[in-house]
Amino acid sequence: MSNHAEPRHDLSGALKSDVDGEAVTRLADAFAAIADERPATALPLLRQADARGSRMAAALLRHLAGEGPDHAYAAHAAFQAFIRGGDNVPLYAAVSQAMAERHARPAVHRLLDIGAGDGMALLPALRAGTRLPDRIDVIEPQDGLRDALAALFAEQFAGAHAQGRLQLHGVTLQAFVQGLSQGDHWDLAQSSFALQSLPPPERVDALRALRPRVDTLVVVEFDVPALAHGTPAYFHSVAGRYERCLAQYGEDAALIAHGFLAPMLAGQLRRGVAPSNWEQPVVDWQREFEQAGYQPREARPLYDYSWSPAWWMEASAH
Repeated sequence: MSNHAEPRHDLSGALKSDVDGEAVTRLADAFAAIADERPATALPLLRQADARGSRMAAALLRHLAGEGPDHAYAAHAAFQAFIRGGDNVPLYAAVSQAMAERHARPAVHRLLDIGAGDGMALLPALRAGTRLPDRIDVIEPQDGLRDALAALFAEQFAGAHAQGRLQLHGVTLQAFVQGLSQGDHWDLAQSSFALQSLPPPERVDALRALRPRVDTLVVVEFDVPALAHGTPAYFHSVAGRYERCLAQYGEDAALIAHGFLAPMLAGQLRRGVAPSNWEQPVVDWQREFEQAGYQPREARPLYDYSWSPAWWMEASAH
């Protein structure tokens, strides 16, 4: 039986006290100019926003000048500073607690984690449980994150009871499902903030291929505002949310903005630049699960994050 709460959005969003409202307006106008390929208009607007304290404008000016990484996940230090600071800390604590509770009802014996990174959500959830699953398969295509997860798991679960339980797969979800065999099966497949990195058609196809091999799918993602791409409201929402996010990071804000968020934003705005992210509202996530053959069972807000509320979504595979 479905337990679905309606997504809620505060589209204006109260900005943090040190985020200048006029700076956000100039930044939003610059986003529109970048999307329309009008750099002569965008650059003065970015400079004006920068002068009013916009962290994102300063980073975009450097990015558009050719400085820094082309891809959002290329600068490891920037991503690590982002993921382990700000309100990501209480966010991931909430995710880990919810996962630990779910692993116990009923007990999960075979677990699949899609895009676990270095285990920031997964490992605390496993530590909080009364027992480890008999088998834990982790899909993580990035070598550095996967190696870090393996080292942390070995350190935190050093007993003989943990040996052989963790299986790491250095491939994408798309490649993983291509190699599934008849005997592969998991009680629970879970993913937190990773499926947004897959293009929607590939995401649906991969989840559809996975469905016969799992009993339940749990996904934690952000419920972003349902605004038409390219509208003034969309650009203002994105500008405000980027600035709210960066306001959490203090001295690390410049590193994060330049090394991680600027290339991600460029992918959202600029034509011809491959996006790094395909976020969407909760209702669209639910629709995708249904397209892949799952039956949505539960959707609830998990944490009121500075970017957008994080939601817990659970769906039955059968």
